[in-house]
Amino acid sequence: MRNSSFLRAYGFWHWGEGLQTVLFTWYMAFHVGLPASQIGFYQALVLSPFLLFTIAGGILTDRIGARRSFRAATVLFGLLLIGYGVLDHVFGFVPVLFFAYCLAAGVVSAVSNPAIDTFIPDATPRRAQENALLAANAHNMAKLAGNLTGLTLPLLHAVGGFGVNGLLMLASAASLRPVQPATRQGAPEPELSERPSLRRLWAHFRECPENFDILLSSAMLGLLVVPVGYILLPLALRANFPGYGDLLAVMTVSSWLGAIAATWAIGRLSRRIGHPGRIALLVWGGYACALVTLPLVPGFAWLCVLVAVLGMVKLGKAMVYGKYIRNCPDTLRGSVIAVEQTAFWGLATLGTFLLGWLVDLIGLVPTIHLVALSVGLAALALALRGRLSGLTPAL
Repeated sequence: MRNSSFLRAYGFWHWGEGLQTVLFTWYMAFHVGLPASQIGFYQALVLSPFLLFTIAGGILTDRIGARRSFRAATVLFGLLLIGYGVLDHVFGFVPVLFFAYCLAAGVVSAVSNPAIDTFIPDATPRRAQENALLAANAHNMAKLAGNLTGLTLPLLHAVGGFGVNGLLMLASAASLRPVQPATRQGAPEPELSERPSLRRLWAHFRECPENFDILLSSAMLGLLVVPVGYILLPLALRANFPGYGDLLAVMTVSSWLGAIAATWAIGRLSRRIGHPGRIALLVWGGYACALVTLPLVPGFAWLCVLVAVLGMVKLGKAMVYGKYIRNCPDTLRGSVIAVEQTAFWGLATLGTFLLGWLVDLIGLVPTIHLVALSVGLAALALALRGRLSGLTPAL
């Protein structure tokens, strides 16, 4: 592999992210016992900087270099995690401290997220489409490792969980070495005088309608799908199987097992896939159908099976993300990735807040059905636009 240090850094980073997903939810829902509306508020708060800082972080990445911006932001992320764990151990849950932690963690994550993804197309000598699937599988396996680590939270308690999470982020920053990216055959050398700007970003999406529709799909996933994992699944567990709170990580592990199975199977067939966008559309439509059955599961084991099926939705983005990155001009790669992550994580901020509010307003089951219907209609609209259906693999 051309850049094994990238894969190590990518693995440690998403291992930490996987642990943080369990840790953050466990901390609020079970350690502190916050109501649904407050869980939604804090989940949205930690994602809110993606609305304001991700594009700025992408532009910074293009100007100072992906490695430098990623390492600085990730070191800060690790120190914040460790610091908050110590503060919680000393003072207990203090809303103003948790508020400050959520904002600060969101800002540094908004910078490091687009920076690490810029390395994906050149991770190995393979085609960008295959590298995107390889990265997706590495991402899913690292998230699984993080979720499995979450099983130790009842033993680690909050201070140990935040401490381990911080150490994983510091290991990621330490792992990334200087990168010599591959030069695409036939690609022009970038002009050193070119500077990333909002005007150039807007021009890129006008000139590349494929990327615009991929951006729309990311917006759909962020607004509707991401909040399901943050809000609906843990609340369904708490409402229907309250005695299984300490096994929250088992449920999330099931999601990543489903994602790994899907990306591994498709990865073996990647060279024979002529229309990756069509697979993505089918995956999103199938997710909507499966989500409708969430209130009907008869036991915790069946809930984990369903969550594994729902976890396969992560394949959808992997099928189109490689083409999105490969379509980026070299001098705009970090910025264009940042726009996608703003749509994905930024709208996840709004969706997470709305789902928490909707559950309190209309109930858990009606909210699940409303989200499933919305995902199905969004996938249908993207299919009717035709650009994703005709998407060809990234070279």
